[in-house]
Amino acid sequence: MAERILTLHQLSLRDTDPVALVRAAAAAGFPFVTVFLHPPAPQLDIFPRLLPGAPTRAFVQALGAEGVQVHNVEALPFSGRTDSADYLPVLDHAAEIGARRATVLVYDRDLPRASGRLSQTCDAAAARGIALSIEFMAFSSLRTVGEAADFVRQSGHANLSLLVDPLHLARTGGSPAQLGALADTIGALQFCDAMLAPPEDAFREAVEDREIPGEGELPLQALLDATDPGLPLDVEVPMLRLEKQGLDPIARAQLLKRALLRYRL
Repeated sequence: MAERILTLHQLSLRDTDPVALVRAAAAAGFPFVTVFLHPPAPQLDIFPRLLPGAPTRAFVQALGAEGVQVHNVEALPFSGRTDSADYLPVLDHAAEIGARRATVLVYDRDLPRASGRLSQTCDAAAARGIALSIEFMAFSSLRTVGEAADFVRQSGHANLSLLVDPLHLARTGGSPAQLGALADTIGALQFCDAMLAPPEDAFREAVEDREIPGEGELPLQALLDATDPGLPLDVEVPMLRLEKQGLDPIARAQLLKRALLRYRL
């Protein structure tokens, strides 16, 4: 069996530029990273994105020097105004850095329209060797794992799958028990923890402060056991509280890598 791909998501080190992300990943023992190339929404252009040109050349140089690769890139949001052609430069950029996957967010309430536009992007991504995965969440038009799985199945596109985030699964009323029946639609996992009781501000929880795996209450081992052991695992744990305490990015990345030892991956 192939070894599971372990990825350090840039949101885990939300204050860190892409080159520093690579160095922190290498120091902590993560062989892959996820990096922002495009904001997940206009109001969320708040992370240090990887820009084309000189920043990308420096990033690729850091990848080679540190022995790290890019697994996933964020994000391709689809609203009612999205033109599929707008994402061709993003996909070219993703291919330039060796990305294997890109995250899709569906905000368009007209799901047949979104599916048609996304199908064109799936074709373009496949031509570049990049798989697309939809992340469902309460803030999007595909709120639950069931809705997102139906969307993927109805699209019928071989280059489209689901990205399952345990936080969004829990916050939308889902559970690992649902995932076995949806195995044909799931292409990747994210990994984080949280308390079972939802917070007052769910959006803040999602983008600023989640719990380190094993320090919350989500059934993370059940999530792993219910899904294919070969699925990539992207560790996405924003920790603004530790950032404010002055804990440096490498130390935060090391905390996350050590937390994985609690699980049968």
